[in-house]
Amino acid sequence: MKTIIYTVLILWVTCLSVQPVKAGIMEIPGTGANEFLLKKLAEAYNRENPGDAVLIPPSVGSSGGIRLVGEGEKILGRVARPLKKEENKYGLTYMVFAKDPVIFAVSSRVEVNDLTVQQLVDIYSGKIENWQQVGGQDYPVRLLIREPEDSSLLIIKKHLPPFRDLHFSDKAKCLYHDNEMIEMLKKYSTVIGWLTSSSLVAIGPVVNSIAIGGVEPSVENVVSGRYGLVGDYALVFKEKRLDALAKKFIDFIFSKTGAQLLKEAGVIPVSRR
Repeated sequence: MKTIIYTVLILWVTCLSVQPVKAGIMEIPGTGANEFLLKKLAEAYNRENPGDAVLIPPSVGSSGGIRLVGEGEKILGRVARPLKKEENKYGLTYMVFAKDPVIFAVSSRVEVNDLTVQQLVDIYSGKIENWQQVGGQDYPVRLLIREPEDSSLLIIKKHLPPFRDLHFSDKAKCLYHDNEMIEMLKKYSTVIGWLTSSSLVAIGPVVNSIAIGGVEPSVENVVSGRYGLVGDYALVFKEKRLDALAKKFIDFIFSKTGAQLLKEAGVIPVSRR
């Protein structure tokens, strides 16, 4: 009987020894704008480093990520906007790793791929209510907007002055997360909304990006400055709190593999500074 028990114990210990040991688990909270992008990076990193686990939880916004890192609850945060003046109190490092165009998008059924700024204003104010009025199919326009502090909306207002004081149509549906915008664009065939280029990649061919005044949100136009609706993706952290796992993941983002993954996701990698 003792021999049997001893054998079972040896087998149990052996099984434990062959299980991968997690060196560390790290969550990176923050904005939904780069949630899909960082999930892709984290999945690739985790495959290369099976002893680690980098997790990208659902969005709490850039402000939420900054607060969690600033108050010491998390080591890394993900943001899609610069730090506000009042957030400088945390003493965070702001490290940009990619640039992502903000785009207006419609269902491919609408058959509209170019709008002027004035047409966009007239659509979002409710003045234009049918896609036929801008050369599309005879479908009613359904509007999707985001909350006032949405990082993509702030970029739109910065580069398209008519949007700064625009009163959105009362018929517009306000969404609070990027994944909601993605689902609505996929579900309804006559809607228009805005989101990041990397989020559009996650939707696929059922949705088309809109050129603004003939200027498409291509990499070439972003790099040349012709297309100005571009946001920075960054990590925020306190230098002294970076542990080995955080440093390894940052190194991975700026590696050749990381840069290639960023390009495949539709964003423009930024060199480490």
